[in-house]
Amino acid sequence: NQSFFLYFVHDVIRQHSHPEAAVSKLAIVGQMAGAITCYPVGVFSDYCCHGRRRPFVYFACVILALGNIALLFCRDMKQMIIVCGVLGGANGIYLTMDTSLAVDTLDLEGNEDKVKTDGKVDESEHEIEGGEVFDDKKENNSGAAQLLGVWGVADFIGSALGPLVGGPLLYIFGTVPPGSNSVIGGSYDGGEESEDGS
Repeated sequence: NQSFFLYFVHDVIRQHSHPEAAVSKLAIVGQMAGAITCYPVGVFSDYCCHGRRRPFVYFACVILALGNIALLFCRDMKQMIIVCGVLGGANGIYLTMDTSLAVDTLDLEGNEDKVKTDGKVDESEHEIEGGEVFDDKKENNSGAAQLLGVWGVADFIGSALGPLVGGPLLYIFGTVPPGSNSVIGGSYDGGEESEDGS
């Protein structure tokens, strides 16, 4: 939705004078709200909820859905700032839990129970020398890094495909509100006619 946010601010919110600055302001508000919520919610999830992530994911998704619906009813910048702040905070919660779930799924350090200081280990484990366990940690870390790479690529597929799909749909089905000029970044000066009527 970020690809078309500028047009929404210009055509619907009617920020005809410097809509790019208005979008930048809203982006800063959202990023600051996300930065405020991401660290506390991570600490709260780890120490107060015994590492539970899904309740926070569900909560963030509900807020994000309601916030995006609320954008449809915004008609001025004050309303937009409030909604974007709420969306940014919810996005900070979601991204924190998203990354935490990815890290929790991967066994990056190996099972600590395998390490025996007395030089003994179960027969099902790998052979040891001098009290060290050779558990193919390099191979495990390589596989974990590969899975993190796949997760990262999949995480951005939607962002890459969104404009490709949304652009044609907006072109075919989209409409401009009456009395609005959709020219952005050109010589358009806010829709006011000059004194000579040009």
